[in-house]
Amino acid sequence: MRLRDISSREVIDRSHGQKLGTPGALDVVIDETTGSIKEFVFPTSPALPFKKRQKEWSVPWDNIEQIGEDFIIIRS
Repeated sequence: MRLRDISSREVIDRSHGQKLGTPGALDVVIDETTGSIKEFVFPTSPALPFKKRQKEWSVPWDNIEQIGEDFIIIRS
């Protein structure tokens, strides 16, 4: 699975039953010693050329319950 494939999936918070949207540009934080994913970082506003993102929110890897074909299910 590639990061660009995940970024087009809708994120749903299972704890609140809320759709959080589609991240578009998605970043990951990698543990340098183990090489494993620590967390996903989602933008709250679209990334535009030459413009810095205003805010971001992150989800620890342990809070990601499922990555399906159309959705990413998280627990907040």
